[in-house]
Amino acid sequence: MTEEVSKPRKLRPIPFGERPGKEPYNASEVVPLGDSRFLFCDNNVNDAFFELRLAPDGSMACPLVRRPIRGIEPGTIDDMEGLESATLAGRTYLFATSSFSLKPRKKHHKKKGQRGKLAADRESVLRLAIDDDEQLVAESIPDFRSWLIEQAPELTKAAKYLPDDGGLNVEALSWDPNNQALLFGLRTPVADGKPLVVRVRIKQFDGPWDLSNLEILSPIVLPIETSGRRREGLRAMTYDPANSAVLLTVGRRIAGSKRRFELYSWDGQQEGLLKNFRQVRFDRRMRVEGVAHGTITGRGAVVFVDDRGGYQLLWDDDPRLAVTEQLSW
Repeated sequence: MTEEVSKPRKLRPIPFGERPGKEPYNASEVVPLGDSRFLFCDNNVNDAFFELRLAPDGSMACPLVRRPIRGIEPGTIDDMEGLESATLAGRTYLFATSSFSLKPRKKHHKKKGQRGKLAADRESVLRLAIDDDEQLVAESIPDFRSWLIEQAPELTKAAKYLPDDGGLNVEALSWDPNNQALLFGLRTPVADGKPLVVRVRIKQFDGPWDLSNLEILSPIVLPIETSGRRREGLRAMTYDPANSAVLLTVGRRIAGSKRRFELYSWDGQQEGLLKNFRQVRFDRRMRVEGVAHGTITGRGAVVFVDDRGGYQLLWDDDPRLAVTEQLSW
């Protein structure tokens, strides 16, 4: 077993240093776009992603670059929380998902069991191609949420409620190359206090982007013990082809919780290998809603984005990534 690192330093976010408006960037999931380049979605911005370019030392090489989404009408999607990149037979797509969460009704009172209202722009899933000029061109499945709930009975009850009352809230998206499936990581609901992954297989990877090209697979419950009030949900997921594993973060299931986020690695299989990076500790102020493995001038690194407007990274040779604890199913 690898020797433990004494007194591991907490990871604190590096601010992006700018804001898109009055509020900071609300960075959600992130994917590698190329060497030293990473792309993240912002759940307050519905018509673009943002590119983070890093210098050899891990600092920002330039201000964030806005990357507009082409091919869809305004109002197609809202509250984008999940973003993933997938490559098959030389073809690469980006996939993006809404949270599928309901919006509060006008007369919303802070009491348990609150039902919300559905908005059409929170039912969508996007598939995006990157053309020769690096333009992002999207297609949408506008009624995906309704289809998913019909196919996955685990979501039927949760679909009626707001996220803080256990309602449906997707905040993570990953890719399973073995089953050619998108993995939707739920912040809520959880299954018996454990994080839940809903899997949707794409029958033909480059086929029509509609419901006829999709089928549901059995869900997976991750054996991450989250007893009592600690019942955290999934906040970020990404497939890392370099290590044939899914990196994921688990964090606060409801707003207001002060628990730290945690980093895990999973081989993507039912009852497969799941490990906790127990020496990777995030500052309590850091909400890790995006994680991706990539390279920075050829050097491997894990990059995190914080939904309060910042990022952080760990180089592959950081000793904190060598200390893991395997979880049993």
